[in-house]
Amino acid sequence: MSVYKKTGALFLGTRLKRLSDKFFTDLSEIYKAENISFEISWFPVFYLLDSQNEVTISYIARQLEITHSGASQMVTSLKKKGFVQISKVCEDKRIKTVTLTVQGREKLAQIKPIWHALQESMVDMDRVDPGGPKILGLLDDLEEGMSGINLVGLVQKKLCLNQVLEKIEIIEYTDAFHETFMALVLDWISENPEAMPENINWINHTRQAVLENQDTVVFLAVHQGVMIGACVATLNPKKDPETHDSELTQSELTQSELTLSELTRSELTLMVDKSRGSDHIVQMLLDKMVHELEKRRVTCISSKIDINNSGLLKRFQKNKFKLMEIKENGSGENTCMRLSRIIVS
Repeated sequence: MSVYKKTGALFLGTRLKRLSDKFFTDLSEIYKAENISFEISWFPVFYLLDSQNEVTISYIARQLEITHSGASQMVTSLKKKGFVQISKVCEDKRIKTVTLTVQGREKLAQIKPIWHALQESMVDMDRVDPGGPKILGLLDDLEEGMSGINLVGLVQKKLCLNQVLEKIEIIEYTDAFHETFMALVLDWISENPEAMPENINWINHTRQAVLENQDTVVFLAVHQGVMIGACVATLNPKKDPETHDSELTQSELTQSELTLSELTRSELTLMVDKSRGSDHIVQMLLDKMVHELEKRRVTCISSKIDINNSGLLKRFQKNKFKLMEIKENGSGENTCMRLSRIIVS
């Protein structure tokens, strides 16, 4: 694979320029082979003057989507070659019109057969491979797509986000953040009442569960001393094969070469401040937690997620969590999903 394909968007401008350079080089060879002296940069003005006998410099600028100054430079260059003449409109001396000279019309007659042959050749290429890419259609799609993108704004926003992410720390739970941690838990419960974990001992006795019993792992996302997210995992002992539930199918166990008696399970709860959170912070918390649970030889992680939280559901899915069941509330409406991930050492 060439370096151009490996780097993707970083070489977009270079790749487009390479295609443009090749096209212009081929055109120059065609003109040369026909003993026609013609520079590629002249084409836009000649093309516009072929369809209209007289145009203004402002019209050229609008049609080519360039500045008035840029259009004026193109016309001035052709005037020096003797191909066009520039006149001022009597009613408004600021308006300048452009017309072809006799020499310019002679040059136009020389190059028009090249244009027709080029257009017919492009059509022929599509006919040879009807199922192949339509080159001009792809170019139209590319231009339309790029016109709707504020690349400067997107890159600047991404740079700001990356600067924020560089300052985020993922740390273990400490009493110093207990109040903000509980405030985050309260907000999360109010937004996700149906996704409450089965084991809530860590809510009532956080210090004891995390620091003393060590049956709960809590990681906090902290930005410049402010806690903005947390990930909690409660650890359960290995399941007895006689009492396992239906969340894990036998086919999954066979696939990961685990037996029910070997499973060490963990229930995971992930909470992020909505005003500060992002997929990147969720991913940082997940990465840290999964790595820690792997060290503790946990082999199955599960989590209940509100069905309306599509962003979090997609994030869990991208991190190899699979749907195990959908839970319903009293009215029979689907309210939350349970997802699980098997960890194979």
